[in-house]
Amino acid sequence: MTPKKFSEAMSELDSKYVNEAINYKKKVRKPVWVKWGAAVACLSVIFLIGMFALRTNDSSSVSIGGIVRDYKDVYVVGSESAIVWPWEYKTVAEQYTTINLNGKEYYSGGRSVDASFVSEFISTVDVMGYDDYTDQYHKITSEAYRIDGISEDHIVAVKLGEEFYPFKYNKYAPPANWGEVLDNYTPEQTLPLTQFAEYDGYEEKGYFRLNNDSYIWEVLNACRDAEFVEDDRWSESDRKYLSFTATSDALGIYKGVFNVTEDGYIWTNIFDYAYIFRIGQETADQIISYAVENGTESEAEPYNFSLAGTLTEIAEGYILIDDTVLCSDENDGMTFKVYLNDLRISRCIDFGGIGVGDIVVVYFTGNIDIDAGNVVEGAFSLSKGTIYDGGVSVPE
Repeated sequence: MTPKKFSEAMSELDSKYVNEAINYKKKVRKPVWVKWGAAVACLSVIFLIGMFALRTNDSSSVSIGGIVRDYKDVYVVGSESAIVWPWEYKTVAEQYTTINLNGKEYYSGGRSVDASFVSEFISTVDVMGYDDYTDQYHKITSEAYRIDGISEDHIVAVKLGEEFYPFKYNKYAPPANWGEVLDNYTPEQTLPLTQFAEYDGYEEKGYFRLNNDSYIWEVLNACRDAEFVEDDRWSESDRKYLSFTATSDALGIYKGVFNVTEDGYIWTNIFDYAYIFRIGQETADQIISYAVENGTESEAEPYNFSLAGTLTEIAEGYILIDDTVLCSDENDGMTFKVYLNDLRISRCIDFGGIGVGDIVVVYFTGNIDIDAGNVVEGAFSLSKGTIYDGGVSVPE
């Protein structure tokens, strides 16, 4: 199969496959990310070649970080799917990932918690980390804090450096009903439900945004008795539903899933495990009807953005990437600046073997600030890339 066909296949990798992978449950319960990791292992070849592909069509406009670029019919694919970094090249949150609190192990969620959600001090804790290269454990002492609205039996905030990170009690112990979720996580305060997509089975019907989710939480707060459903065969494949993007600075969640099905279920992965609750058709209809009637059409929210081009300069504190090689008209080429003040980017230069003249792909979550000199905001990873034209590698 040519690289082009790999990219075409990946362009059809809908959230349905992610949902299926996450929703697959064996009798021995595993966290959602573990299950998804297993699915990735099965699709390793496709993911290595296609997951990070920046696909472009002839004479088409591509939106990247808030700007529109006109690219020719080529494909750029990243060379790395994952790297196990040496200890000194890890961020502090990647280094230290485990604590023991009140006899229970908590594991880091990775994404920082906004300090405004951090409340009372709980205790001093030992934070453990493991170095894959030296096969050694490391330990530091830090402080654990409560997070507003969240039970410390489930998630606490641990201070690492100048940031707070969520550490979760990761044992599989599903709640008896939705009311327990409301009590333990106060999702009305911690989980905005404003961005959603409409689905019929796995077919996307559109993307929408709500200005206010208070009515949705009013309805959800009234169905405390909605029972937890233990059903390994449950699937959304033959259901109509709304899929809300679940991002929470309090829970440390980035673009999880909170689905409400037309036939009366909630399906969500915001607790690391896939949880299902039966809220009933009447309740689901209230939520869906309100969202459809009050939502305004919007663009799809990508999980992150990617930008490709030639690495033209490695300077003190930043790199420059020129996308001329991708442009339909080479006179339209732009140069983008990526700062190296984030270890996740600087380590790709220092340790990843990337140099001037390489085709690179940078992954980021923010926008491109044109006024500041085409600065790429929120860059978190960088890899070497290869350009393919009609399935043939193009040397640059």
